[in-house]
Amino acid sequence: MTVTYDPIPVLQSAGYTEREAAFLYLAALHSGYFLRRQYLRFIERGRGALAAQFLRRAFALGHIQSIACGQARFVYHLTSTEVYAAAGLGASHHRRLKSDATIKSRLMVLDFVLDHFDEVMLDTEAVKVSHFTETRGLSESILPRSRGVTFAEEFPVLLNKEGGLSFSYTDEGALSASSFEHFLDRYTPLFRALPGFELLYLSDSAQNFERAHNLFVSKLADERPGTTAATPRGVDHFIDYVRVRKQAGMKQSALSLRDLAILRDGDALYTAAEHQALLAAGDVERVRHRFLGEAERGKFVPVVLPYRYPLHNFRRERIEVSGLGSSERSIQTSALQRQTMQEQLFSEGGDEW
Repeated sequence: MTVTYDPIPVLQSAGYTEREAAFLYLAALHSGYFLRRQYLRFIERGRGALAAQFLRRAFALGHIQSIACGQARFVYHLTSTEVYAAAGLGASHHRRLKSDATIKSRLMVLDFVLDHFDEVMLDTEAVKVSHFTETRGLSESILPRSRGVTFAEEFPVLLNKEGGLSFSYTDEGALSASSFEHFLDRYTPLFRALPGFELLYLSDSAQNFERAHNLFVSKLADERPGTTAATPRGVDHFIDYVRVRKQAGMKQSALSLRDLAILRDGDALYTAAEHQALLAAGDVERVRHRFLGEAERGKFVPVVLPYRYPLHNFRRERIEVSGLGSSERSIQTSALQRQTMQEQLFSEGGDEW
């Protein structure tokens, strides 16, 4: 991961252990929401008292709230402005209550981050902008923007040792493909400027994979097939140049105005040693295979996340439950319900999702 600011000591000073502070920073940065099992996975522990101790501490400090999801299941929401400020994320919108779909999406992002915790990750807007504009020399104008924010979706990007990029998109189970289509519209200029990349389409179900793949292919399809650094006007233009050069060399027929334009442009464009070798061979199919293969630089990779997520079917009214710091999505909460809820929240067995 890429961390330019170390918030851990600051969070520890509030009373957290080092591991608790590290997890809170991770949740603040990527999600704003988390599950008990995600904390246990982060500290590499099974069921036990450590999760209950962490939750008690966070509740006592007023840093998190709980969202009841039924069947003794809870999502925990990091709401404290102090924690976000300590993590250098004072402007983060993660502390706001989100829709059910967005909460699930953020939980999926956190699982993805935990899956790839030891890999190099472009995780913040500033880090992503710096990588693409300074390291790769791309124009900031082609970077995806939404609501005036660059990389507003906050989906992590993985960077492998060879410099390859794995973008991610999270499908929380949408009935429509419109969100993914809008995502592609924003990212396509950047995708087209890269020599290679893959898009990891993350979901907890394979039901939308085919539809998403077809959208990806249609959006990334180039109007000029085979467009590469060596064939900036597409492979068909270079093949036309091969044909016209051969025709001009044979002097058997007059060249059309279009042929003359292709010859003039090609003489300026195709000057590298590779071009000369291909021209000498005169093998059109070899040319087509060479550059069409290279042009297929975007790869769609469907990924089923092997995790379960609680369902949120409660009303949106937020009622503060004394002693818990929780936002329960219901209209009324009896004393018995509050006691039961408190026992469930801090149970060592906990909610396994």
